[in-house]
Amino acid sequence: MSSAPEAKVRPSAQDIWRTAITPRWLIALIALIAFIAVCIVLGRWQWDRTQDILAAERSAASESISLAELINDDGTWGNAEIGRTVILDGTFAGDEVLLPNREYEGEAGTWTITRFELDNQRSIAVVRGWLPNETTSPPIRQEPTRIEGVLHPNEAFYEGANEDQIITVDSAALADAWSVDLIDGYVMLQAQDPILLAADAATPVIVPPTVQVGNVPFPLQNFFYAIQWWIFAAFAIFVYGRWLYLDARK
Repeated sequence: MSSAPEAKVRPSAQDIWRTAITPRWLIALIALIAFIAVCIVLGRWQWDRTQDILAAERSAASESISLAELINDDGTWGNAEIGRTVILDGTFAGDEVLLPNREYEGEAGTWTITRFELDNQRSIAVVRGWLPNETTSPPIRQEPTRIEGVLHPNEAFYEGANEDQIITVDSAALADAWSVDLIDGYVMLQAQDPILLAADAATPVIVPPTVQVGNVPFPLQNFFYAIQWWIFAAFAIFVYGRWLYLDARK
């Protein structure tokens, strides 16, 4: 009558230690440490490269660019351009709207929205700035100029919000009010020539952008390259520990 196979006993910590200090496992440990070091270095290098790419792309995205270079033939532009600092060459037109219920540093007021006609005859809405309530928006000279601002998408609000009165910066509503085709979105003015404004009138306060400036997608591919090296190191530690444990059971 054959006896049942003897169950293998779980090795003690002493058994694992005696196995670990054998020449074969000491060599394996040295190889493991070297492999982990390489993985850490490569992972850190890839991580630094990810940050460098991100910094370079953000720097490129924050550089000023002519608005005319970003606009498609149909007057649209890509979502990736949201927050770009753009340069506009052209002339302020006479079309203007005051948007109510706009606060600045806790004070109620209005935004002055003026149509800007580019040198290529296209037009876009420009937020010239904020003024407190009961303050008249200063006239602006209709002379060739260059301005700089941040590109924004149309403000999203409930459907029909601008039917009775324009209360959001929406290129479609403004185009209807001004009876002219407009480029999608609007530009939040950040710099202009002060000589365009009347000297005896209140100057609109420049409004900070409401979108993130210089934003770019995170380079996930490079990020995962960094993570994979650290995963390799963790897996090597697991394999070493598992094989050492099994060898100590013999």
